Amino acid sequence: MISNMLDKHLHKLSLYRPKSIIIFGTIFVVLSSIPLVYILTMLFGAQYTNITFIKSIVTPLLMAPVTIGIIIELSVHLKYFKDELNKEIEKNKKKDAILFEQARFALMGEMLANISHQWKQPLNTISLSVANAKLSSGNNLEKNFDIIESNVNYLASTIDDFMSFFNKKTYTQIRDLKDILKEVKSIINIEIIKNDITLDIEVDCVNNKIELSSSISQVLLNLLNNAKDAFDKDMQDKRIILKFTVKQESLEIICCDSAGGINPEIKNKIFDPYFTTKHKSQGTGIGLYMSKQIVQKIFGGNINFDSESSCFCINLPYSNQCMLKKRNIIDDS
Repeated sequence: MISNMLDKHLHKLSLYRPKSIIIFGTIFVVLSSIPLVYILTMLFGAQYTNITFIKSIVTPLLMAPVTIGIIIELSVHLKYFKDELNKEIEKNKKKDAILFEQARFALMGEMLANISHQWKQPLNTISLSVANAKLSSGNNLEKNFDIIESNVNYLASTIDDFMSFFNKKTYTQIRDLKDILKEVKSIINIEIIKNDITLDIEVDCVNNKIELSSSISQVLLNLLNNAKDAFDKDMQDKRIILKFTVKQESLEIICCDSAGGINPEIKNKIFDPYFTTKHKSQGTGIGLYMSKQIVQKIFGGNINFDSESSCFCINLPYSNQCMLKKRNIIDDS
């Protein structure tokens, strides 16, 4: 409100020439000072003399032009710096938007690779079932059609999950946590299995229901992909734990892995844009940066990394983007 008032006054002042403002301002100050000095002398019991009268005119006449000139100059500089600040804010917004799209496209590449792996087995099964159907009849023919139908539904479900994740219209929709986790698991599960990784998802929401913006799925996929890539091929007991805990004021999300953690020297850099410890063919260095932006700007929360436990910790305060609701027993039956 103060900023808007200041803008209005600066706009009005900009309609006049500085010299005109100084002249009229000085006249106003001089005319105001005469009765003001008179009233003050009366209040303090001083004698109002001709010298006092002359001083009440000369002093503001000398001081006012300089003071008003300085104020005008400061106002011009203030407007200039404000305009420059607004330009920088717009640049940062555009930069964040570009980084956001880059992060989504990078993730899209990984998800396409996952889908290609997910589709190979069902397509092979369909192909074999079609071949068998040509040689079958009766019950065997019906069985082959059932297998084909089941695999086609699986393929359709996979592509629906993929399209849902990358659809901007649904990106900010409020959805049940269980549905978001189902989608995330569907997208990444093939890579988890292929790399012999155990993924444990724990949801501590007894008698409660969590609904939150589906944009959290990008954060979860980034964390799971980073954890997956942290394991060496020959490493034993590859394990990722993704835990959701309902707290009094917020939802806590913890993502831990048994890969050995991050070097403490680079701990403070992992959320910087374009910083990555992976090979260029594997990572762009914007996944964690965008995850932090989503957590902070969309959810008003925070994300940190604990190098000792090798865990990412996310705290999402309850809001319109993350809602805690009492579970309806009828819905669960």
